[in-house]
Amino acid sequence: MATVTAAPARHMGEMVSVEGLRASAIVRAKNEALQIERCLLGLRAQTVPVEIVVVDSGSTDATVKLAARHADELVRMKPDEFSFGRSLNVGASIASGDIHFALSAHCVPERDDWVARALTHHREDSRVAGTFGALGGPDGSPLAVPMKCYWPVAGEDPYWGFSNHASSWRASVWHRFRFDEEIEACEDREWSWRVMRAGYVLVADPLLFVRADHRRAAGFRALFDRTRREARALGSADGLARRYSIGDAARDWWSTFPAGSERPRHVRRMNPNRVIEIAGRWVGERDRARMLRE
Repeated sequence: MATVTAAPARHMGEMVSVEGLRASAIVRAKNEALQIERCLLGLRAQTVPVEIVVVDSGSTDATVKLAARHADELVRMKPDEFSFGRSLNVGASIASGDIHFALSAHCVPERDDWVARALTHHREDSRVAGTFGALGGPDGSPLAVPMKCYWPVAGEDPYWGFSNHASSWRASVWHRFRFDEEIEACEDREWSWRVMRAGYVLVADPLLFVRADHRRAAGFRALFDRTRREARALGSADGLARRYSIGDAARDWWSTFPAGSERPRHVRRMNPNRVIEIAGRWVGERDRARMLRE
């Protein structure tokens, strides 16, 4: 387990229960001085009280100083101790809420009832283990209303589903199913598969959608490496040897588009980010097939 130091709580006082459920948000950060204050202010502006736990993994800019102004708990991990799953587990072990929210430091809730709406899903059905935002379903069709996700339907497309850039989970479920600390990426998707296989339900809600523009903001090389790493990680999580051929990649480029964009198809086909992501998936799938053979 990581060696961490926690700052005293600064803002939360006595946590307020909202119809029986208390909310904690875990914000992962490293060198996010340009974005983290917007993220934390977005959480403070929610219609219900939120305990904020920031987990920093070795920032060298002003991230820690900014986080200390707004967080209830500030946890510092050494960079060599970081993994996506470990940072969430460290934050969740400190969070005192009944429902935990994950929000990346470069993301901002797009509604002031983002937390309250997720709490409603948890409150209405005790089988709900987690929530996430999605504009489309696993088949690519637009999602107009919340969708309950069961296994195996939600597992048909491993690249669709629960994402910890903006999500929630029930603390009691996390105590049974902690995030994998060894997987190199996609700890969120792997966790969701385990809890759904155990009989729990996830809710995909278009009104909980939070943009993840950071995926493409770091440039083409970083986007390719990230997508390749995710494809490789998904293979280690599900152990399936899917063959993603050049033909499959060409088909995805021509006809498979994420929901939510109103741009013409010919414009979206020319988007270099889509080409980079498809190429990264193709290479990552080849990595995965080689790993399974070995």
